[in-house]
Amino acid sequence: MVPSMPLLAVCGSWGLYMVNGPPNFTENTVFLRKSGENCKVYGFSEDGSLFACSNLPSTTK
Repeated sequence: MVPSMPLLAVCGSWGLYMVNGPPNFTENTVFLRKSGENCKVYGFSEDGSLFACSNLPSTTK
């Protein structure tokens, strides 16, 4: 199910987390913060219902 409010993925020194979109930018409580993770790549599915992230050094062989 696609969230009714836009989500923004934030990757920084505090880890990887989701922020609820406008009008109020608050941390999303459904997606648990990944503290200390070194996320190399992340993305949403085309319809916005899925989110994936990886900290693998390479995603291809």
